[in-house]
Amino acid sequence: PFRSKLAAAVLGRPKEMYISPGKKVLYLGAASGTSVSHVADIVGPEGVVYAVEFSPRSGRDLINMAKSRSNVVPIIEDARFPLRYRMLVGMVDVIFADVAQPDQSRIVGLNAEQFLKKDGNFVISIKASCIDSTAKPEAVFTEEVAQMKKLQLK
Repeated sequence: PFRSKLAAAVLGRPKEMYISPGKKVLYLGAASGTSVSHVADIVGPEGVVYAVEFSPRSGRDLINMAKSRSNVVPIIEDARFPLRYRMLVGMVDVIFADVAQPDQSRIVGLNAEQFLKKDGNFVISIKASCIDSTAKPEAVFTEEVAQMKKLQLK
């Protein structure tokens, strides 16, 4: 829970995590795939995880992890440009976003426009220091929520 934001969220016992057996998940910011592998185990063989990672180095590890999990589709691409991988990703039930970008809400919005089912959900790991290292985290979180509402993300 100290290195995985997803594990920390689970331990925080949210009302709903949205990731469950059979779900189709778009995971933005997949890194080397450690948390992706856990999501793949949760969604099981009936589900799928489309794992997007920008870094070629982390992407190699992600690809190697995916070799042992048939329900993971590794995508080495920039999450800011979802049209570049639209032919690889189907409509998803959940978007999990763990990208270290100052415009991460916009990135989620772009991907939701392309891939999120009408009744789908998203989970975003807001990294306040990546958005504005000079502002208080609470102010950054408030602004990000406002940004998501403006993008009509619910």
